[in-house]
Amino acid sequence: MDDKDAFLELSALLTGLYDALLNDSEDRALNMPIVEEYIRRLKGTFLVKFPALLDAYKTLATATPELHVDDALLANLRATQVFKDNEVVAKQIVNVWYFSQFKDEKDVLIDGGFYERGEVWPRIKAHPIGFSTRLHGYWSHEPNPASH
Repeated sequence: MDDKDAFLELSALLTGLYDALLNDSEDRALNMPIVEEYIRRLKGTFLVKFPALLDAYKTLATATPELHVDDALLANLRATQVFKDNEVVAKQIVNVWYFSQFKDEKDVLIDGGFYERGEVWPRIKAHPIGFSTRLHGYWSHEPNPASH
């Protein structure tokens, strides 16, 4: 299992975003550049802890018999000492997918680079603040009844 696949599975496990990260092939393809960038930024921030957490996940995920990416695997991962030692990274993986930002160990906020793709926006049924695909001034017109 390579780092990208492991990170996708670990991310889905931690965030609950199974469809966007694993099940929907179109979403998965769209997320691959984001995956690469998030890995780069997290690895650069958590030089020891990120690889340790990813390796712990790979060990569990590739065990025989193969485990499904589900709550049982998450429980097994959370029970390991490696997870407990690196839980800060797990929390930041969740943050980076939902908000496209995360904090380092000194509590400094780091931009993930994909604010408009944060998973929080569809969950709250809103577009990112300051970002819209609609034309300037769309807010000044009453929406069509069908689009409510």
